[in-house]
Amino acid sequence: DSQVASATFYKLSSLGTGTGLTGNYWSNQLMTFNGSPTLTRTDPTINFDWGGGSPDPSISADHFTARWTGDVQPVFSETYTFYTTTDDGVRLWVNNQLVIDKWVDQGPTEWSGTIGLTGGYRYPVKMEYYENGGGAVAKLSWSSPSTSKAIIPQSQLYPTNDLPPTV
Repeated sequence: DSQVASATFYKLSSLGTGTGLTGNYWSNQLMTFNGSPTLTRTDPTINFDWGGGSPDPSISADHFTARWTGDVQPVFSETYTFYTTTDDGVRLWVNNQLVIDKWVDQGPTEWSGTIGLTGGYRYPVKMEYYENGGGAVAKLSWSSPSTSKAIIPQSQLYPTNDLPPTV
């Protein structure tokens, strides 16, 4: 009577331990990032639908901007498609490359751009957003041949100045 054991192994360095991205918010600004932010916080993901409101009581319901910065860590070594859904404008940089540039007033609209990444490595990411009036939506997703389209999970996002451990 023989039994067969099976096990699944993961490349642990690719499974992230992130806490989200640094979110800086400016109140009463349209398409600009002047002066110090009104609010700075760590956002676990970028998956927001504020309706006619804003991210925080300190931020005006219309005419505000946001900039999320930090690192993104892909799990697999392949081409990733990044998706933004915003109302209104958006710009997205991954590894210092501008992959989405739709800095215009728009209803909730999805845009995408692609870039090749290596699994387990951390790449700088920056998403800029502005809200002019009406609804306010900001979402950041990804997909790859091995990754179903989804909001980028908190585990794969690291805030600004969260440096990887030294070896």
